[in-house]
Amino acid sequence: MSTVNEDGSWDIPEPDHAELVQMRIRLITLENIVLGLLSGASDEQIEQIRKRADLIEPRPDASRHPLTELAAGDMRKFLERAARMAKTESREDRD
Repeated sequence: MSTVNEDGSWDIPEPDHAELVQMRIRLITLENIVLGLLSGASDEQIEQIRKRADLIEPRPDASRHPLTELAAGDMRKFLERAARMAKTESREDRD
């Protein structure tokens, strides 16, 4: 159970194995939902996401963070996967 300390910080227990598995399942589910939505997105929406990925930079007073940079790369990969998915769906619709 989470508790609040006197200084306002939280004591949060580490997730157990079952919780980690559930989080992975939910993450995969969300990734597939996002891919499905992106595959039907307009060119303008895709461009906005691409621009957002290009804008991911650390705050002026912060150093570069590898995880943030990886996240920007993942955004671009999602767009590529969604484009392939849209192309496949388009071919299936014609058949």
